[in-house]
Amino acid sequence: HIPFCKSLCYYCGCNKIVTHKPQMASDYLDYLYREIEIHGRHYEDDRQLQQIHFGGGTPTFLSPQQLREVMEVLAQSFHLGLPDTLEISIEIDPRTVSTDDMSELVKMGFNRISIGVQDFDPDVQKAINREQSKAQVEAVIESARDHHVDSISIDIIYGLPKQSRESFSNTLDDIIRIRPDRIALYNYAHMPQRIPAQRLIHATDLPSTEVKLAIFTDSIQRLTQAGYIYIGMDHFALPTDSLATALDTGGLQRNFQGYSTHAECDVIGVGVSAISRINDSFSQNVTEISKYKDAISNGYLPIKRGISL
Repeated sequence: HIPFCKSLCYYCGCNKIVTHKPQMASDYLDYLYREIEIHGRHYEDDRQLQQIHFGGGTPTFLSPQQLREVMEVLAQSFHLGLPDTLEISIEIDPRTVSTDDMSELVKMGFNRISIGVQDFDPDVQKAINREQSKAQVEAVIESARDHHVDSISIDIIYGLPKQSRESFSNTLDDIIRIRPDRIALYNYAHMPQRIPAQRLIHATDLPSTEVKLAIFTDSIQRLTQAGYIYIGMDHFALPTDSLATALDTGGLQRNFQGYSTHAECDVIGVGVSAISRINDSFSQNVTEISKYKDAISNGYLPIKRGISL
């Protein structure tokens, strides 16, 4: 988990730190590397790491060199799967990634990217403080395809301020035209009492429950008509994507981030607030950076809470 962002998206409920100070990320990585090393001691050498996922925050807040260092530490602490089977994915903010950056990511082994679009409507983007053009998004996707990235995923959200059934239909037109391999269609949950940033969203601008349900129903109908497999709940995938294959073979797993493949694998969460599922237990790291650093400085995993099944 890379918790840093350069700007605040009003809808976001993720654990994040909004900053323009690159030194904060450098300091954080020093502790992240030590956590990875502590974890690595507890696993047998013949246990292969099958998937690596960088989430956020904004993982591309890190420089290509810093991302390369994280990969090197993982390779030193774990036994990585073979290059042709190892899936390495990253969430991308299209406002912060250039064509050169994409080239560097592919050289490091990243073969799946997830892009946060949320909505293409300018009024919705302004209302949530996430203004990005279709040209920016499509440039990142074109670059990813030019570099033969295996799977491209787009996140969109329904229930955002200023959204209507008609405006979201236009966003779906663009998504279907772009044709990503996967689509995550998330429901916006307005909880300003728990998420302070959401207090910057005016409740009167939110679509009604009836409109939200219509948008969701329209989306399922339109995406399935466009050839996407409805994986379930909030995920869609083209028949050729590994998520659709996992649906057929029983390899799906559901976690806080959504659906993924390799249901038989343990999940090792590293970084502040990261969630692990290992054997018959779940655990979550502390959510505060200061407590995270204190735990690692004392040589133990920064776990806040857990449950043994």
